[in-house]
Amino acid sequence: MDAAEGKTLNSGAKAAARSRFEGCKQRFFGALLLSSKLPTVIAAIEQHLAADQSVVLQLVTTAEAILDRRLGELSADERADLDIDLSPREYV
Repeated sequence: MDAAEGKTLNSGAKAAARSRFEGCKQRFFGALLLSSKLPTVIAAIEQHLAADQSVVLQLVTTAEAILDRRLGELSADERADLDIDLSPREYV
């Protein structure tokens, strides 16, 4: 970092930070859009189950990379009693 201007001199670090920011932004808005659909999806599921019909859902994202990072940060004691939040709050 340049002390006089307060800017990062390493262009690779800037590019990596921007890439990470954009990725977080896309995941956040993807989760936000998905959560806005849930009330309708849950109502449809309940309606089909009440009519004794089967319901099949497809998970498009599993948040596996986020889960792996979070598990890597935990000690063995913390892993024994998991309480992990993988919601958009993670990005904020």
